[in-house]
Amino acid sequence: METLNKIWQAIDKAVFTAVKYACVLLLAVLVCVVFYIFFGRYVLNNSPMWGEPLSLFCLVWMSILGSALCIRDEQHLRVTMFDTKMGKKSILATDILASVCMFVFAIFLIVYGWQLTQKGLRNNMAGINIPYAYMYVAMPVSGVLYIMALIEMWRRRLVKA
Repeated sequence: METLNKIWQAIDKAVFTAVKYACVLLLAVLVCVVFYIFFGRYVLNNSPMWGEPLSLFCLVWMSILGSALCIRDEQHLRVTMFDTKMGKKSILATDILASVCMFVFAIFLIVYGWQLTQKGLRNNMAGINIPYAYMYVAMPVSGVLYIMALIEMWRRRLVKA
């Protein structure tokens, strides 16, 4: 079991470190592209055609990958106002319910995101001339990452207990 735990930790660390750096890179590209759009529109009076689709592409990927990081590190939004009034078993039950909901959502992202990706192969994004599938594939990828993040979140909790 200890060997499996070490292998999982190595995989988890590698995957989510790559995700973190991808988010940083996407944010940097997004800021540069949006600045260039602004500069082109208001200074040069010529906004690039590729700017808005590329910024949308970066924003979608960064947002959805970043949400997996938030789940993994338990930094996602949650209502905690009742936690002080509930017992430990009730808090555990709500945490399990929240995790089940996130797991179901991850499966939804994988299944329907893959279907949308398949449909997106037929249409290209105006301005950058790449298939919409490259943007839509963020959904099934993030679904897999959500499941990995949930596993790591619960692994950490069980190790603490």
